[in-house]
Formats: sequence, C-alpha cells, structure tokens
Amino acid sequence: MPSRIIYIFLFLGIFSSTLKGSDTDSLKASYIDSLWALLDTTQVSRMQAEIRLKIAAEIANKDIETALELSREALRQAEILGSKTLIADSKLSIGLFYDYLGVKEEAITYLEEALDAFEQLGIPDKEARALMLIGNAYWYLNQFESALKYYTRASVIGYAINDTILIISGINAKGAVYGNTGQRDSAFILFREANELAKQVDSREQVILTYYNMGDVNLYTGRIEYALGIFNDLEKNYDIERYSSKHLSNLYNSITLAYILDGNLKRARRYAEKAKTALDSYNRLTETSQYYHNMYRIDSIENKYDSALLHFIKYTSLNDSLNNAAFKERLAKLEIFFDLKSQEVEIERLTLDNRLKDLQIRQRKIINYSAIAGFILLLTILFLLIRSAYKTRERNVLLEEQKDELERANVKIRSQSLDLLDKNSELESVIEELKATQQHLVQSEKMASLGTLTAGVAHEINNPLNFISGGLGIIEETDKEGSNMSEEEKACRRIKATKLAFDGLERATEIVKALMTFSHRGSSQKNLSDLHDIIDNTLLFLQSKLTDQTIVRKEYQLTEPAPVFQDKMHQVILNVIDNAIFATNQIKEGERLISISTSLEGSNVVLDISNNGPAIKEEHLRQLFDPFFTTRAPGEGTGLGLSISYTLIREHEGSIRAENREGFVHFIIEIPA
Repeated sequence: MPSRIIYIFLFLGIFSSTLKGSDTDSLKASYIDSLWALLDTTQVSRMQAEIRLKIAAEIANKDIETALELSREALRQAEILGSKTLIADSKLSIGLFYDYLGVKEEAITYLEEALDAFEQLGIPDKEARALMLIGNAYWYLNQFESALKYYTRASVIGYAINDTILIISGINAKGAVYGNTGQRDSAFILFREANELAKQVDSREQVILTYYNMGDVNLYTGRIEYALGIFNDLEKNYDIERYSSKHLSNLYNSITLAYILDGNLKRARRYAEKAKTALDSYNRLTETSQYYHNMYRIDSIENKYDSALLHFIKYTSLNDSLNNAAFKERLAKLEIFFDLKSQEVEIERLTLDNRLKDLQIRQRKIINYSAIAGFILLLTILFLLIRSAYKTRERNVLLEEQKDELERANVKIRSQSLDLLDKNSELESVIEELKATQQHLVQSEKMASLGTLTAGVAHEINNPLNFISGGLGIIEETDKEGSNMSEEEKACRRIKATKLAFDGLERATEIVKALMTFSHRGSSQKNLSDLHDIIDNTLLFLQSKLTDQTIVRKEYQLTEPAPVFQDKMHQVILNVIDNAIFATNQIKEGERLISISTSLEGSNVVLDISNNGPAIKEEHLRQLFDPFFTTRAPGEGTGLGLSISYTLIREHEGSIRAENREGFVHFIIEIPA
C-alpha cells in the first residue's frame, strides 16, 4: 500500500477516535483495529515505528506484554533510522510500561535517557512528561526528595509553556510528596489549588486524581471518616472507569483499607472484590500486592485462617519478588510477568501444601509442648496451693499478734487523746488571753500615738486660741470709754475682731474633730473615705515634730474615695509618717525630704510614704514588722508601731512592705480599691 494512502488511513483512524472513540468501547476497539491494519512487519520506517507506539499506548492497560514488545520494536526501528525524536519517544514508552510493571529502576533508566534527548531536542512538553514519570517512579520507591525535584522541574516547564494540565499535574504530584512526608496541611493547599485549576479547564482525570490524593492523605494520617467521604464522593459522582481507569484499582484498594480501619469488614470485602475486578482488566503488580495484603487483613480479622494464610503467602511472595533484583531483571526481559496467571494456581497449591505441612508439624509440637506445659502447670498449681495454705496459717498467727498489739495501742491512744483534750482546753484559754492582750496592745499603741499627738495638738491649737484672744482684746479696747473713734469705726473694728475670733474658734473645732478620729474605736465595716484627708489630718498633728529643714512633698493622684477602716488607717499612716520624721531627723546636714504619693494601680489603691533618711539594713527589712523589733535606742520606741500597722493593713486585706530604693526608704501600702 502506498505510504500516502497509509497516512490517510492513519489520519482517518485517529480523527475518528478523537471524535467518538471515548464514547464507547466498540469505537475504541475499532480505532485500535484500524491501527493494527496499518501495521506492516516487513517495513522499517518512521511511520511504522509511530504506529507501534500508538498501538502500545492504547493496549497497555489490557495487554502490557504486547505493548512492551511493540515499544521495543519501535525503538529498534528508530535506532536503525537514526531518528533522535523517535528514539526518545520509544524510550519514554518503554519506561512508562516498566513503571506499570513495577520495575521502577529499569523504568528510571529509560526515562532518564528519554529526558536527556528531549532536552537536547528542545521539546518541552515531552521533557515535562518524562520528568513527571521519573518523579512517579521515585515516589513509588519512597524517595520523596528525588521525586519532588523532578515534579518541580516539570511544573517550571508547565508555567513556561503555559500548559495548564502539566501545571496541574506538577501541583498534584508535589502535594502527594508532601502528604507522604507528614506535611498534610501543605499537601491539602496544593490539592485544592490543583482541583480548582482542573475544574477550570474541565480536566476530569486531574479532578479525579486530586480528590483521590486528598482521600489518601486523610487515610494515611488517620482521618478515616474524611477519607471515606472523599472516596465515596469520587465513586458516586465521577466516571472513573471512563476518565481515569488506571487509578481504579488504586481507589478500590484505598477504600478497602479505609473500611478495614473503620471496622466495617462487609464493605471492605465488597471493595476488595471490586479492586480484584479492576486488576483483572488493568493489572499492576504493586496494586496486586496491596490487594493481597488487604485480603489477608480481612480474613485474619474474620478468623478465616486458611484463606488469610493463602493471601499472606501471595502478598509476601509478590512483595519480596518486587524488591528482588533478579526477579526485576527477569521481569524486565518479559520472562515472569506474563506467565504469572498461568502459574498462579500451581503456586497456590504447592505453597499451601508446604505451609499446611509446616502448620501440622507446628500443631504437633504445640500439642506436645502444651501437654508438658500443662503437667508442669498442674505441679506448679499444686505447689502453690500447699504453699498458700502454709502462708495463710502463718499470716493468721501474725494477724492475731497484730490484733493484740492494736488493742494495746488503742488503749494508749485513748489515754493520749484525753491528755490532748485537756491541753487543747488550756491552749484555747491561752489563745483567748492572747487575743485580749493583742486588742489591749493595739489600743495601747493607739493611745501611745495620741501621746505623740499631744505636742502637735498643743502647738496647733495655740494659733486659733491666739485668734480668739486677739479678737476679744480688740473688742474690749474698742468698747473702753474715752475712745476717740466714731461709732462707724467702732462697728467696723468689732466686725473684724468678731471674724478673727470665729476663725480661731472654727480652726480649733476642726483640730478637735480630727483628734477625735484617732481616739474613736471605729466601726466594724469599711467606709468610703478620702485618703488625702486622713493623710492631711495626720500631718496636722505631727507638724510640731517637723523641723524647718524638713520638706513634705505630696503627689496625690487618687481621684476616688477608698474603702477603709478610717480610725485604723489613721493609726497606720501616723506610725509610718512618725517613723519617716524620726529617720529624717537623723540627717545632720542638708535637706530632709518626706514624699507622700497616692495612685490607683489595677484594682489596688497604692500609698507610698518615703524619706531620705538612713537606709534600713537588708537583714532588718525582714524583721521590720515583727512585734517588739526596733532599731531605735532603748526608751525611744516599743517596737509595736509597725507590727500593729501590719496587722491593721491585713484587716484591710492589703499589704505593707519596706524597700530601699534610689537613696530613699519607701513604705508601700496596697489595699483593694
């Protein structure tokens, strides 16, 4: 047949297949038949090599043996013709089919050679396909870093030539690598990106592959429910047989494993049967190995030990073979794979016979060992019973002795309990006395504080008394007979004198009121009080102790009243400021400074009273609030002021502490606002 007519027939066959071939199996078969009709085994030509590669691609799923032979023959013709492109295409095809068979290393060798050729020829789309196939081979070998390197290179080419399908494939593949290296979140981000792109270009195969990868990542990270949801959606809403038949056995194997892990063995077995049917049509050794392993797990759980043993033997034999170099070499030469079906029954029978014989031998050994073990166990039980009886007798004697000891101990404990009751009564009396003493001390210290105030009161009250005396004196002089003043002048002097006397009286009244707050026992509840008034009243009565060199600096920032026991807070502030005055009086030369500040920090009112007197020794800071502790000379202090102040602040549910800081001694009081 002339070559031009052959090309016309080839074009018509390809066009017909493109137009209708995917619609029905019969049309696809018709297209393959048309390709076979164009094949001439007597010719060596580019067209004949291309026809062989096309037929091989169409029949690979169902007849891998013939597909591989056709690809090898295409490579032989390409080498005779010296066509670099055709040689690269043939090696790409052979590498793909070796990958189908599970001979990954051999596949990588051919694919690498094809890749080098496509790079030299400058054919980016085929270069990218070779990169993806090499990445797949490394992925199945669990060499994920190598796989990712090739997938990334393929993606770069996809973006360069703006091939969306290639871009999707690269993203999908990288996601699969991340999913198998524990980077689940990164994998899902890539899968979603690939899925959206696949939907945009309506690539059903890539949509299916993306969903399948999502399900597999969920499955192998323990999210069984999510995995099953994705797998069931794939099976229900996507025609996988039509658009992605090569992934069908993978999908059914994954669904089977998911149901095994979920504990639904009935569904697991049903999907295992579907996987077997898919493998009968599109045989893949790696998927066949997974099918046998799933069946072994199902049978083992259902206690079907004979069937489980058979499937386990098939799984281990096939799995070991796939990892055996000699097996792969024979497989690469087509010496094993294509007669596996014919030899399967015989292998099963011989292997099962050997395993059964081993089982029988093991069973006999187990029975013998069990009999010996049973006899030894019986003797052991008898020995333990005798020993237990003897030990029980010993324990009973010991328990009787312990019972007698316990009775004696109980008598002793009862006697001690009576003694403790007497001592508790004595302690309660002592505690009551201590409480009364404490109250007495607090009141005594308070009255002692009033003694401190006496000098201040005398000093302060003199001024208003002078005002009153002066006013009355003016009135007396005005009313004397013989005065030359007019009545109007006299009336004016009387008004001024009266105002002066009343001012003095009002001032004296305020001083007396302030003094009364110190001697008052106060109420049992806190009242909202102006803390600044309490401080100012205290300073009023300590005015006589302040020297001309002493400066009192006030920094009031508190704007709201504080809940306090007013009389108790008076006493605390009096004690602390009195200590501050005593400390500053120790300064021989220079300025004497007392600083008083108030503020609100969070939920606490903070009162800070500081002075620039001598620092308190570190060892004294820990003892400062202990009863009767004082650093003053004998006769100058009782050592109760700060101790009572500590107790009064605790009654406010607050705290008081002393610190040396930046040349000052700070007494910091905190109470709840």
